[in-house]
Amino acid sequence: MRVHLIRVPYDAGNRGLRMGAGPDRLTSAAGRLRARGIAVEEVPVEAPVGLRAEIGTTFSLHRAVAAEVRRASLAGAFPLLLSGNCGSAIGALAAAGAGTGLAWFDGHGDFNTPETTVSGFLDGMALAVATGRCFRPLAASVSGFVPVAGHDAFLVGARDLDPEERTALEGSDLGWVTVAKIRSSGAAEALRPVLEVMRASRVHVHVDLDVHDPALAPANEFAPPDGLTPREVQQAVRTIAAARPICSASLAAYDPSVDPGGRALQAGLELIDLLVALTANRS
Repeated sequence: MRVHLIRVPYDAGNRGLRMGAGPDRLTSAAGRLRARGIAVEEVPVEAPVGLRAEIGTTFSLHRAVAAEVRRASLAGAFPLLLSGNCGSAIGALAAAGAGTGLAWFDGHGDFNTPETTVSGFLDGMALAVATGRCFRPLAASVSGFVPVAGHDAFLVGARDLDPEERTALEGSDLGWVTVAKIRSSGAAEALRPVLEVMRASRVHVHVDLDVHDPALAPANEFAPPDGLTPREVQQAVRTIAAARPICSASLAAYDPSVDPGGRALQAGLELIDLLVALTANRS
């Protein structure tokens, strides 16, 4: 078993600030994996030198991520992204190519567009970009990127959406698995409808760590209350892996300054262990 830990330490184009500090902390996973006999290559991704603008820098990073994920796959390694922002998943999807589904764990919808966003935060549009709702020319500049069809993508654990974002999500064919549904029915039953309609043969699993309840694992300052427990997230990932091979994964949006007790860090490290174990079992 080989793993490429691809580190993207940027938040809104800024290196090492806020959630951009998270990937360096999460790379402590490398030692845990090596202790289990897993070969790990740590791969840093850097933005081009020069003036950094949020949109331009972010899409430059997506292009670099796509190249590194493609390199990992060609080497027979499992690509696992550790990123400040969720949008890095777009680079992984580009490398995986058409026919890849998308499981998106997030406390937010990430389904805004420039026309609906209240905050103007680019990463709040990441799922919309991944599914072809906005920034289409820039997304097409990421070699190999093909928008994920709505029936091949689903959102898990989102509970904080802007009004127009919610309307757009509810009017789309993208699946939405709520915290309440997982809590009342269990992960397997809650995810069954979205997995049944998925036509993709493989899936990229993306986890914004603020999908967790901040009372249990505070990932960042934006984490909304009443999220999933770490165990519920793990159970959902297991359910997905039982239905489709996980071809790549990404963890994002961890700000160490908000997590002095290290509880969100521990949740992230346990997820990394789980994702690698599930992939190894498929090999």
